[in-house]
Parts: sequence; C-alpha cells; structure tokens
Amino acid sequence: MLDKQEMRPILREFMETPRLSGFEGPMARRFCEEMKKYTDSVQIDRLGNAIATFPGTDPQAPSAMVLSHLDTIGFILTRIDEGGFLFFDRMGGVPEKVLPGIAVEVGDEDGGFHHGIIGCRAYHIQSPEQKSKVDPIGNLFIDIGAKSRQEVLAMGIQVGCPAIYAPRYIELVGDRIAGSYIDAAAGLTNLVQIASALAERPARATVHLVGTVWEEFSARGAMMAARTVKTDLAFSLLGPGAADTPDQRGAVSNVAMGGGPGVTLFNFHGKGTLNGNIAHRGLLKLLREAGEETGIPIQRHAARGALSDTAYLQLEGEGIPCIDLGAPDRYSHSPMETVDLGDLEQVGRLVSAALYRLDRDFDLGRYPV
Repeated sequence: MLDKQEMRPILREFMETPRLSGFEGPMARRFCEEMKKYTDSVQIDRLGNAIATFPGTDPQAPSAMVLSHLDTIGFILTRIDEGGFLFFDRMGGVPEKVLPGIAVEVGDEDGGFHHGIIGCRAYHIQSPEQKSKVDPIGNLFIDIGAKSRQEVLAMGIQVGCPAIYAPRYIELVGDRIAGSYIDAAAGLTNLVQIASALAERPARATVHLVGTVWEEFSARGAMMAARTVKTDLAFSLLGPGAADTPDQRGAVSNVAMGGGPGVTLFNFHGKGTLNGNIAHRGLLKLLREAGEETGIPIQRHAARGALSDTAYLQLEGEGIPCIDLGAPDRYSHSPMETVDLGDLEQVGRLVSAALYRLDRDFDLGRYPV
C-alpha cells in the first residue's frame, strides 16, 4: 500500500488539476489513468463518474463503493462587460469574504485557462463602512487584463465558462500541506492508496472505487454511480473540518489535525435542502474494529450546515448504508486549505482494513441484530 511520501506527489497533482463542478473531465481522465495501474476494470459513466472495480473473492459478500468527489467549488461566468471585466456567480459553497484580490484561472471554450484576479478596492480609498463590509458576489468581478468585451470573446471566453482558484501547493512544517482544492483531492488520493492495497490483496467483497461528479453542485452524482455498479454499501471519503485553530478550539468540535481520521456520525443541511446523513451503525462498528486492529485512532464528528454525496446516495435502491470519513482539513473551501499527510495515510489504511473485514455476514439493515 502506498505510504504518505508516495501519496504526496499524487495529492499535489490532483490539487492542481482543474475540475470545477460540471467540468470534471480532466480530473476524471487523470483518475482513471491512476486506477488502470491497479485494475483493468475502469469506466466513466454517462454522467461523468469515474469507476474502478476490484472483484472480490466471495460472491456472497456485499459489494462496497468507496467514493470521493472529483469536482470543486468555483465560479461560472454570467456576464462580460464592454470593458472586458468578467462577472460571475458561485458554484458551490464559496466564501465571499476571502475573494477580493485573489488569483483565479478562467477557462475558455477549448479547455484552456487564463490568469485573472478578482478585483478589489484599494484599502486607502475605502470608507470605514466598506472596510468591514463583505461584498456580495454579484458586486465582484474578474480582471484578466483584457481591454474590451471583444478581446475576451476572441480568447474563447464566454458566458458559462468556468473559473477556479489559482492552483497552489505549499509544504508547511512537518507533513502538513496547504493549497487549493485539498477538499476531495485528499479523498481521491486515498482512493489511489486503497487501489494499491486491493491490487496486492483482494478483499472478499467486490469494491468499486469511484470519483463522483457534482458533489459541490447538487450532491447527486453518486446516485448515478450507485445505479451503475449496484453497490450494497458505501464509504464516502470527505474529511470533517478541523476545529483546533484559535477561532474554533473548544467551541465547534473536538476534531483536530494530526489526531487521525475523522468519522462523521451526523450531518445535516437545512437551507432548502433538508438532507444529510446519519451514519450506519454497522459501518461505524466495522471502522472501529478496523481501528483497533491497526492502532489507528478515530475522531468522532457531528455537525449541522453541511452534507455530502451520502445524503442522496443512501436513498438509492432498497437503501444504501453509508458513512463519511476522511482526513480533517483546516480552512475548508478557502483558496488555501490545509491537511496533515499522516492523517491522510491513516484514512486509506483504516478503510482498507475495514474492507478486508467485510464479509457475507455483514448486516446491511439499519438495526443490526
């Protein structure tokens, strides 16, 4: 199985690959290239989900899907003014307060990207009220240096094109990594790690490693992947936010970077969605047993205000037992997220150990006997 140093360059490449929700093609293809090193059964379904299958040794064991989303948050261009400035709306949960002055990349119709900046008013000409105000996203604009709308259009940039945070990767003290779009790049890296384990030693259960589309848009892509592979249960690799910084410590949760994988027992989003996931107790037990076997600690997490692919995935077929877990990250959805490589390595080891424990006697019901 890949260790954290072998995972480092994979994580970096995935972080730097453009993959706005709805534009995941480059990431889906790159993910499939990695999976083909470990299995011949690799496909991309009609919606764009990338699926790698590892046949199990026991046809009676329940099949498992381990997923991480391919896509990222970002922006969709909505208007180009006569001066060549680009206006946009958010794709996913973009925090407006971090946007003014940041570097972005703007996509064109041919798949290329162009440097840009989200404009901001100079500090010394802001009024006291403006200095403390967060501008709504409709007031923000991207400057790519163009002098006119015609120049922008000649570059192949149109309304409906994507824009993303400028790719960034830096190494902090120890084994901590910061940069753009660690959210999901971490989970995708874990899928490669798990693939390396399954290629060496098959599980009893058939395992589908899946990069899903649209998690940041509608959280519906995993539903279609489940219809393709007809899985019996699912692990979603999406780490909880670490709450160990001065602004959150002791107030939000007990989850800390460097403390091991975070397992989400409950999440819920009530702003129009009214959905979430309550973790399947049988899967939690499986992870706890795997943690005891491997010596990997588990951090428990419960939170409102968020959901993941599992919110809708669990409603497919007769019901799919689901659980979310991953490496805790700091500064989620900002241009500079942060993760600990030690946590990341432990996530893959923990899930692999759980997959190896999965057998025909696993109870898929909500109320195990």
